[in-house]
Amino acid sequence: MVVEMSFIREEVRGFASLGEYQRFCHYIEGEVAHGAAKERRPADSYHKGLVFGGRWFEDIETEEIWRLVAPDFPFRGLWERVDFEQIAK
Repeated sequence: MVVEMSFIREEVRGFASLGEYQRFCHYIEGEVAHGAAKERRPADSYHKGLVFGGRWFEDIETEEIWRLVAPDFPFRGLWERVDFEQIAK
């Protein structure tokens, strides 16, 4: 049986729980393992919404870069497409 992975292209504005975030991490790491995504080095100066950090992933199909930021209470984490216009110069 062939399992086809599908890169999630919908933004997540807050995970409901730490468990949900951990499941999402497992999912996206599976995408990398199956070749649907690549982890990229994030730009240190990127701070869209005054949120720094996170892990960046490239969607191989669309070449879009997405950012995964872990929850840090009260911030609930996020998954969003990187806006390169937000990189400080």
